[in-house]
Amino acid sequence: MLDRALIQKNKLRARLLLYGTPVVLLITMLAIVYWGNAWMQRLDMSWVGKDLTDERSVVLLQEYLRIDTTHATGSEIPGAEFLARQLEAAGIEVHMERLGRRNANLWAFLEGDDPQAITLLNHIDVEPIKDPAKWKHPPFEGTIELPFIYGRGTFDMKSLAIAQLESMLRLKEKGMPLRRSLMFLATGDEEVDSSLGIRWWLDHHSDVAARISAVLTEGGAVEAVSLEEVKFWGTEFGQKRFVDLWVCDSNFDKLKALETELRAQPGGVLRPPTPEVAEYLRLYGPSRDNTLFRAQLRSPETLHLKVDEFMSPRIMSLLRNELAVFPVESSPEGGYVLRVIFHLLPDTTLEEGWQELIPDRLAGFTYVVDEQHGATPSSPLDHEVFREIDAFMGQRFPDAPHGPLFIPWSATDSRFFRVRGIPAYGFSPFWFLSGDAAKMKGANERMPLPQLVQGVEVYSELVESLVSR
Repeated sequence: MLDRALIQKNKLRARLLLYGTPVVLLITMLAIVYWGNAWMQRLDMSWVGKDLTDERSVVLLQEYLRIDTTHATGSEIPGAEFLARQLEAAGIEVHMERLGRRNANLWAFLEGDDPQAITLLNHIDVEPIKDPAKWKHPPFEGTIELPFIYGRGTFDMKSLAIAQLESMLRLKEKGMPLRRSLMFLATGDEEVDSSLGIRWWLDHHSDVAARISAVLTEGGAVEAVSLEEVKFWGTEFGQKRFVDLWVCDSNFDKLKALETELRAQPGGVLRPPTPEVAEYLRLYGPSRDNTLFRAQLRSPETLHLKVDEFMSPRIMSLLRNELAVFPVESSPEGGYVLRVIFHLLPDTTLEEGWQELIPDRLAGFTYVVDEQHGATPSSPLDHEVFREIDAFMGQRFPDAPHGPLFIPWSATDSRFFRVRGIPAYGFSPFWFLSGDAAKMKGANERMPLPQLVQGVEVYSELVESLVSR
């Protein structure tokens, strides 16, 4: 009763949770965009008058955005071929596989003294376009309207892919000796279920996967209050476990009643944080503005006892198992389907989560449980790669608090490495405000060009610090 198109449609909803106008008009537009409270914001305008459109990272991103790599209307293969061309032109050998008419994966190495490689992971596919009429510019044209570049995948995650690509190209151009090997790995199908992307690649290229010492990919976040001040720069090291439940029935009203019932109690009881969550909250707490919130996070082990005090939904989600319940929809093969996602804490089994959240409510229904996400152990914070990222950030941005980030409401391909014992970390180099980040996956997805160019520089410097002698 389930098909990939329906999974794709629901996943878009599930993952709701990254730059010739006269200067006067340009500044005015920036003020409107960036200044929620103009008197509180400090805007860095040092880039005005500089032509960033000829920057290689901008040109590459614009070309990449012009390739429709959605599952619904496009193909990953032209996107993989675009990436391969850039690497091959630099003299880097590329391995590419095409899977069917739409899917593709590719990888390439820069060899170092240590054959074990730091792996730069990105996914080629992007979310489908839900409502083209809401786009200011066509989503697959990579339109530049200063200071922004528009296009589907600008944030998720073609900009980071270009930063990773540039890291490879710059190291190759410099010809510097490397202490660690470096691998560029671009996979597909992430926006659906990764079954023809990283899951396929890990299963069918175990000899290459055996060379991976650690992974850098998406999932990190920068909380910026202005273009000059960062509250917290987080490197993702862990996430909750997700299990899909698909409930089917021929009676719409019966299934709708179940939806209403499950929505009435979306979360379980608050419990003490797991050790990795407690460590994250302890380091995250000092960056908060709210004094009560900051005081609460000084002792994360007792947070579950403070249910009657102020607590953000995000923090609560780190202390309890939850259900994400989606609207009943027609099934392509007849009848109706209700999708429910278990968001489970790292130390909770599916059986325990089931008994807590949905014990006997499916009597009389047909259902399918999809545990494709698997267990999600966190990556160690004492791993040398995380320590080196933390040290790099302390030197590069000494005034920006950096630390670990545990994400509760979304999943990345890191989980498929972690379950195999391979450390994986999500790092974002892009310093932008929440107004632009909110457009990720929605209409008019965009990124300011100054933040793109700066982010590529930061990422390239980080990668060089990780692998060079």
